Amino acid sequence: MEPYDLPGTPLQGPVELTNCDRDPIHLPATIQPHGCMIAVRESDETDRRLIVSVSENLFQWIPERCLATHASVASITENDSHHKGPIADDTPRTDDCQSLIGQPIATIAPELDSLAQVVSSHREGKRLRRPVQIGDRSLIASAHRCDDLILIELERDLAPENTIGPELVGQLFAGLEDQQLEQIYQSTIEIIRSFTGFDRVMLYRFHDDDHGSVIAEAKRDDQEAFLGLHYPAGDIPLPARRLYVLNWIRVVSDVNADPIPMSPAMIGEPGRSTDQASSSRSIDMSYAQLRAISPIHLEYLRNMGVGASMSISIINGDRLWGLIACHHRTEKVLSPDQRDVCELAGSLLSTYLSSRRQESLLARRIEINDNIAQRAMQFANREDLQQAILDSAPWFTELLSADGIAFHHRDQILCWGTTPDETQIQALLKQLNEQTEDHLAFTDKLSNWIPEASDYKDQIAGMLAIRLGRKHSGELLFFRAPYASTIHWAGDPVKSETDESGRLSPRKSFAKFTEQVEGTSLPWSPAERETAETLRATLNNLVIEQADRVQRINDELRQLNADLDAFAYAASHDLKEPLRGLNHYLYLLEQGPKNDATFQKGIGGLKRLVGRMGELLDGLLRFSRVGRQDLRWETFDLKDAMAQAIDILFGGRNPDGVRVTLVNDATIVGDFSCVREILMNLISNAIKYNESPEKVIEIGQVDYRQSPLNQFPEFGPNVMFVRDNGIGIDEKYREQVFDIFRRLHQHDQYGGGSGAGLTIVRRIIERHGGRVQIVAQESGASLSGTAFFFGWEPAS
Repeated sequence: MEPYDLPGTPLQGPVELTNCDRDPIHLPATIQPHGCMIAVRESDETDRRLIVSVSENLFQWIPERCLATHASVASITENDSHHKGPIADDTPRTDDCQSLIGQPIATIAPELDSLAQVVSSHREGKRLRRPVQIGDRSLIASAHRCDDLILIELERDLAPENTIGPELVGQLFAGLEDQQLEQIYQSTIEIIRSFTGFDRVMLYRFHDDDHGSVIAEAKRDDQEAFLGLHYPAGDIPLPARRLYVLNWIRVVSDVNADPIPMSPAMIGEPGRSTDQASSSRSIDMSYAQLRAISPIHLEYLRNMGVGASMSISIINGDRLWGLIACHHRTEKVLSPDQRDVCELAGSLLSTYLSSRRQESLLARRIEINDNIAQRAMQFANREDLQQAILDSAPWFTELLSADGIAFHHRDQILCWGTTPDETQIQALLKQLNEQTEDHLAFTDKLSNWIPEASDYKDQIAGMLAIRLGRKHSGELLFFRAPYASTIHWAGDPVKSETDESGRLSPRKSFAKFTEQVEGTSLPWSPAERETAETLRATLNNLVIEQADRVQRINDELRQLNADLDAFAYAASHDLKEPLRGLNHYLYLLEQGPKNDATFQKGIGGLKRLVGRMGELLDGLLRFSRVGRQDLRWETFDLKDAMAQAIDILFGGRNPDGVRVTLVNDATIVGDFSCVREILMNLISNAIKYNESPEKVIEIGQVDYRQSPLNQFPEFGPNVMFVRDNGIGIDEKYREQVFDIFRRLHQHDQYGGGSGAGLTIVRRIIERHGGRVQIVAQESGASLSGTAFFFGWEPAS
C-alpha cells in the first residue's frame, strides 16, 4: 500500500473546484491539424464498419481519387439503407466530408477496414499502429477502440531527424543502479531532450496537495531557468490528470493552429438518425493522440511563450506522480515512431522509479517496524498505560519529528513537550470527533481547521491525530511548531483574470513570485503518516485491545469456517444429485446390447467422466479447508499423476501433432493433486509455446545429482523434469517468467494467456519446501527447447 493510500483525513478545509475542473476536455469535437481522424462504428448487422464522423481536413490527407478507386472494394449498392450510396468514378467530388458519413471504412482503404476489424477485439484504449499507402500518400494509421467506436488517426510517415530511438531506452537505463534518484532525474530529461530536439525538457513532480514543482531541467542556454519553481494545482485540472493517467503521452504540435472540427460533431446511437438530439453524443477522445487541447491550456502555453509541447506521464501505481514536460518555442511535429519511443521510455521509467521508491520505502518500513516493535514490547505489559505512554514521549516525538504529544485516555489528558493547554486540547478532540471517524487525521495549518487555534498559532501550527481502537480507547495527538518557509512560484499563483463573460483566464506572467509562508508547520509526509498508522496498529495489537481483538477475530473465523463448510457441503450435496441420476441412466444403458463397441466405449467414457466429476467435487470440499489443512503428503507413481493431467487436459487422448512421453517412472512423495496441477501447467505451456510440426513433451524423474538441483541432496530421488521441443526461454528471462502476469510476448501471440501458470507452478513447489529451475537443452539432447527441473525433500 502506498503511503498516500493509507486511511487518513487531511484536515485542510473544503476543496474548491474551478471551471477548468468541470471542462469536458475529453469531448472536444475537434482535433489538431497535424493529422486527420475517422470515427467508425465497430460493426453493423452485415459486419461492416461504417463511418459516423470525419475531421473536416480529411481530403487534405487522402486524395479524392483514392476514394473512387476503393469504392468498388466496399461492395456498396445504391439502395443500401445503411449508407448514402457508392462513390463512383464519374461522381463529382467536393470537399464535403458529409458524403462519407454512413459509408464503410473500406471505401477509403481496405487496409483501414482490416485495422479497424483487428482493433475491435482489443481492450479499450489499446492502440494499434500500421503504415498504410493510400494512393501516393504514405501515412501512419493509429486506431483504438472507445465505447462502441473505433477512432482511426492518420498522420504523415515522417522520417525522424534523429534515429537513436531504438537506443533511447538503453541510454536511459545505463548505469542507473549506481546513481542517486536526483542524478537519474537529470540524466533522463537530458537524454529525452537530445532525442526529441525540444528547447526545454523538465521533470515536474506533484506534491501531496497536488501542486507541482520542477525538480530537473534541461534547456537552451538563453532560456530562463524554471528549476525549483512551484506551480499551483489548478494549472493541471482534474480532467487533465485523469487523461494523463489514461495516456502516457500528450502532444501539442502548434499552440497557434486552429483546431479541425469533426463532422458531424455529435453522433447518433446505432439505429437512430443523427438529427435526434436526445440520442446524440460527442465522441470520446480520451485515448486519441490528435485530440484538440483545451483553449484555456493553449492560452496558458502561449502566455509561457511556448509554441509546441509534449508531456510524458510518470505514474506510480494508478496515480500520476509527475510529468516530463517538453516545450518548444515554435511549431514542432514529432513522428508517431518518435512518440512511441518516448511513450515506452515513460512507461519503463515509471516502473523503474516506482521500483526504486518501493525499495527505499520497504527498507524504511522495516527499520520503522523494528523500532516500533522493540519500543512497544517495553511497555506492552505494563499495567499503567498512561504512564507507559508518557515515559515513551521522547521516543514518540522523535519518531514523527513532533515537538510535543498529548494522550487522551479515560477522560484524562497527559501532555509532554510543546502542546496546547488542556482546555484547548479538549476543544480539538471535540472537533476531531465531530469531523471524522478515521483512525488518522492531520493538518499542517491547525488554524485553518479550527479557528480557536489562532490563539496559539505562534506556538503550535500542525497536528497529527491517531485514534486508538474504539472511540473510547483514546487518542494520541502529535503537535508541530510553526515553520517559516519561502516558496518560489512560477508567477503569482492566486492571480487570474476574467473576461467580460466571467471566464477565468490563465495568469499572464510566469516570472518568479516569492511567497513567505507563516503559521504553517512542516507537512506530515506520506512516510510519516504511514509510520503513524503502523504505530496505531501496533498499539492496538499489543496494548489496548489485544484480548478483545483476538476474541472477536476468533469468533469471526469460527463463523466464516462454518459458513464455508456449509457452502462446500451444500455445493457437494446439490451437485451430486445429478450424478446419481447419471449413474441411474448408465445402469439402464448397461442393460442394452453389449456387442456394440461404440456403445461400450461411450459407456466407459461416461463412467470416467462421472468419476472425475466426483473427484472435482471432493476437491471443492478440500479447497474449502485449504487454509486449515496442510499438504496431503502421499507416495504415488509419477505415471499416475501424468495420466490424470493428460486426461483432464485432453480427455484421455493427445491432440494431433502432440506427443507426451513418460521417460521413466518413479515413486514420488508429495501432494498428488499439486503435482498433477504442476504437470498440467507445464504441458499446456510446452504445447502453446511451440512452433514444431510435432510437439514433443517428455516427463520423468532424475536423481538430484544429475539435475541442476544438485546442491540440494535432501531432495534425493524426489526430483522431476518436464522438457519440450518448444521455442525455449532466453537465460536472462528464466527468473522473470515466474513473476505473476509476466509474458515475454505480445498478448495476442502464442494463443494469449494471463501469464499466471508458471507463478502457480513455483508457488506449489515452494509450498512443498522445494525449488524449480529452468535450463536450456544441451547440444545433442533429444529435445531442443526448455526443461523444467523441480523437487523437494520427501516428508518423513
